[in-house]
Amino acid sequence: MESVLYKIGMTRNEAKVYMALLDLGTAQAGQITEKSGVHRRNVYDAIDRLMEKGLLSFVIVNSKKLFSPVNPKRFLELVEEKKFELDTIKKDFQKILPELELKAAMQERHDVRFYKGTEGLKTVFEDIIRTGKDYIGYGQGQQLEKVLKHYFRLFIIKRVKAKIRLRLIYDEASRKTLKKNPLSDLRYMPDQYSSRAALRIYGDKVAILLLSEEEPLAIVIKNKAIAEGYRKYFEVMWKAAKQ
Repeated sequence: MESVLYKIGMTRNEAKVYMALLDLGTAQAGQITEKSGVHRRNVYDAIDRLMEKGLLSFVIVNSKKLFSPVNPKRFLELVEEKKFELDTIKKDFQKILPELELKAAMQERHDVRFYKGTEGLKTVFEDIIRTGKDYIGYGQGQQLEKVLKHYFRLFIIKRVKAKIRLRLIYDEASRKTLKKNPLSDLRYMPDQYSSRAALRIYGDKVAILLLSEEEPLAIVIKNKAIAEGYRKYFEVMWKAAKQ
């Protein structure tokens, strides 16, 4: 239950304090400390932040401050507020996006770019969507899903919406665990030829992906001749792969 609270912006201590107060109803800081297991000093910090978010109220009885949790429906209001804020930011950003894209296009003289971490991999796959062209590649399908987690599903939705087709060569192990998605043609190679390195060829770019859960890495080469060379190599593999 607390994990859901984390997703809407609460810290671990804030969630513990709020949940403790739900059980206690109304309580002093000392009682909250005992119930939540959070250090007393951190309890006060959490209470201050929860008060700022409108999630706690207090009364003073006999010179003692007693805290109470507000109705949990307040969380839905916070989510709506956050959604409104993000929608506003999105609209503001869309206004300056054309200028930013123009500046970025002027900087694309570099032929090789490096992207680190899961967010770096996501950047590459978003670039595939922006390119809007069918693509090809190979690698461990189940490993890609393991590294990208929920984003893997989101990417598929975006790809299908953009009507981007793909041809991919996966390892045999992926045949058993991954289902075929729309606009995709898959073939498979023996597991002994599989590795954590994967490849995606789209437009005039080649993305070399290291699908390590500890330290994912992507190298994107923007060069038409290199992309065409890799496409020819892929076609040889495609003919040899099993349906």
